[in-house]
Amino acid sequence: MRRLGPIFAGLVLMLALAAPSAIADETPAAPETEEAIGETDPPASQTEAPAPQPSVKQGATLAAPKQEPASAQQGGGVTAKPDKQPAPQKKSEAEPEDGARQAPAAPPSFSIPLLPGSSCATYGVPAVLVPIYQRAANTYGLGPQGSSVLAAINGIETAFGTNLNVSSAGAIGWMQFMPETWSGYGVDANGDGKADPYDPEDAIFAAANYLRAAGAPGDWYAAVFAYNHADWYVAEVLANAQCYGQLGGSAVSAAFELTPKLKVLSCNAAKAWRKRIPAEYLNAFERAAARYGLGKRGVWALAGVARLESSFGRGMSKAELRKHGPLGLVGSEWKRYAVDGDDDGRIRRQDPDDSAATLARMIWSEGGLRAGLFEHNHAKWYVDAVLADADKIEGKCKTSAVEWALALPNAVIAPINWDNLTLSNELEQQDLANGAIDPRIVGLLGAITQSHQITISALRSDHSMYTVEGNVSNHYFGRAVDIAAVDGVSCTDTSPTAPCAQLAITLSQLPAPAMPTELIYCFDVDGPGPAFARADHCNHVHAGYDR
Repeated sequence: MRRLGPIFAGLVLMLALAAPSAIADETPAAPETEEAIGETDPPASQTEAPAPQPSVKQGATLAAPKQEPASAQQGGGVTAKPDKQPAPQKKSEAEPEDGARQAPAAPPSFSIPLLPGSSCATYGVPAVLVPIYQRAANTYGLGPQGSSVLAAINGIETAFGTNLNVSSAGAIGWMQFMPETWSGYGVDANGDGKADPYDPEDAIFAAANYLRAAGAPGDWYAAVFAYNHADWYVAEVLANAQCYGQLGGSAVSAAFELTPKLKVLSCNAAKAWRKRIPAEYLNAFERAAARYGLGKRGVWALAGVARLESSFGRGMSKAELRKHGPLGLVGSEWKRYAVDGDDDGRIRRQDPDDSAATLARMIWSEGGLRAGLFEHNHAKWYVDAVLADADKIEGKCKTSAVEWALALPNAVIAPINWDNLTLSNELEQQDLANGAIDPRIVGLLGAITQSHQITISALRSDHSMYTVEGNVSNHYFGRAVDIAAVDGVSCTDTSPTAPCAQLAITLSQLPAPAMPTELIYCFDVDGPGPAFARADHCNHVHAGYDR
């Protein structure tokens, strides 16, 4: 067995693939890196979902595709509500099965090389759609980058119309609008007398209409963030748009003219409360309220919740904080809305940033403070008490904007080194060739195979649709991979120093958004982190993304 790479330290794998591929996209609001879902992998079998094929080809007549039945696809899209899908479970709630082992993580020595960050789609923009993006951008005054942004959103949301399933949140059509949002921004672009979200022209023009109303082209960050309240989504859209360049215009490397701006709040509580609210809590409320557009009032409402639920963490035991967080969120709220509020790659319920961002996301999803607070606690007295506290705590806030640290790369991710990749069957090769695999998975394979040889045992079409618990598997959406051997050593060698274990440990320590949100092996490779152990994963490392 050849020696593994040097000690893993400070690795920054900026794949900029923070948003899922169009095969499996989802909205928001969120956010954000979430915890690992407790998925397990059943024995491989051919999935019921064939690899997608382009639905629009050169010379084709653009007709509205038939609406697909609702499925478990996790779609993003313009939405007044984020996807209310189950979010990944915390590791602490996913105890190892009988037969699974827990072991302290060995110091990682498995290395993955630094790669250029980019999320360019693995296949190009269908030429037949380019004139539609251009006309829509011109109609709504989106400027020279408008057509590229529309293409990037279309690619992420539905793979240019190849995946038109209704999302788990109810988002529909070519550009994944929530029905209530479509009613406000849908247009009849082709003049057939009907505004149809399943007609590509109507949907693309409607997206342009929405982006313009949300601030484009003056503030692309704000406009795309309004489309889907998630920093990772903005990064993915703008990075893809950068890769596409100005469609039909300048070179691919043309940069966006305006630097994206991120709104921030800086607040001081009322004098009587300044010493009662810990600085870390106030900072968390500021970031969460700005991130989810709750405004100054949102800062004080979050403070009111924290005061009422836990007296800013002082009135809860450590166990209660680990279970609910200082803002008193219950398990179902964490599952739906969990957010990595401080972008440290982990979601810890006791962390004020994670707790505040999660509650802010839920409030945003309900459309307003009062509705969101009522969703948090179905009692009028509770809502009134929180808002009364907010009035007492309210001080002054300053709103400003800072440059958003968004890399707009010219280079695509390093390609897979096929000499170091062994596939189990032709279905896996077809999945990769047809663009059916999430770019983040492709990016991981590219990164790993730069220095190490791996064998894949399941990808998309050679895996069953469901997990053993009956949930739709991330394999089904092309968002997961099972690795059965590393550098010629089978993953049945489960010692902490074996290649598979070291690969799993390395993946668990990647920074967000590159770190898999779903990481399962025979033993727990990251202690308190999101990875966990399962007895049926003692022959492979499972890495995936749940959105």
